[in-house]
Amino acid sequence: MAFDDDTLQAIGELLALGEQEGFGITFTPDPEGWTVGYMRGMGGGDLLSGFDLGDTARAAMRPLLELAARYEAKRREREEQEQ
Repeated sequence: MAFDDDTLQAIGELLALGEQEGFGITFTPDPEGWTVGYMRGMGGGDLLSGFDLGDTARAAMRPLLELAARYEAKRREREEQEQ
């Protein structure tokens, strides 16, 4: 299966953001198209599902950023409790 340049760029940008924020990114084909997910430590989950991989990868940026913000807020909260 070959992907066009726009799709490959969207995948690359999502992978780069995942790495920057400390998440592994997964791409799983399914009967409806693709599911983009994340892995962190021993956990993970789905970010978004959609028909077109490029569109789904671009759309998954926002939920990934929101997830990263939640992780960061919880980390800060734990640090404050330890002090």
